[in-house]
Amino acid sequence: MSRFAAVAALWLLCSHAFADAAAAARLGALLGGMRRIEADFTQRLLDESGALIQQSSGHVLLAHPGRFRWETRDPFEQLVVSDGSTVWQYDPDLAQVVVRPLDRRADQVPSLLLSGDIEAVEAQFEIRDAPAQDAGEGFELHARASGGMFARLDVAFAGGVLRRLAIADGLGQRTEMEFAGVAALGEVAPGTFTFVTPAGVDELHDE
Repeated sequence: MSRFAAVAALWLLCSHAFADAAAAARLGALLGGMRRIEADFTQRLLDESGALIQQSSGHVLLAHPGRFRWETRDPFEQLVVSDGSTVWQYDPDLAQVVVRPLDRRADQVPSLLLSGDIEAVEAQFEIRDAPAQDAGEGFELHARASGGMFARLDVAFAGGVLRRLAIADGLGQRTEMEFAGVAALGEVAPGTFTFVTPAGVDELHDE
């Protein structure tokens, strides 16, 4: 490689690094402005060909740092709650709750992203600017390592408000979420971000 080519390659690498750092900072700032929010959501699961597998809807509460309450209401009920250190996944139809530590390296990346843990997300994903609809702002998050649960996340904002989140997994499936009625979260009842297992429900611990 010639000296000029080497310098050009180094310049390109530095340019990408600065661009990624700026995108991460901007995404962090947007998420930081949503320290306590609630919203309705609709969610679609698509297979690798784009065909619809499942559609659901519900309500979500998010509070920094790392707390969330993700309640699916239709077509079936499910509740996923975290206090920032523990996750409870409650399936009423199964009369079962799974309790596990919140893992910032693995399956909770989307929830951690929305609840503001940008450093944990940036450790696993390269964050880049992306086109967005409606004169909004968009970001692409590409996994730094292959073989993980999530290969890519796309996040879109309009007017500084979260509108869309899309997640591509390692098997080619894609989950698309749209948010509506996004509003600041007011006072919440004690226990909103914790879970007490109801009587008669099996409690399973996944360490």
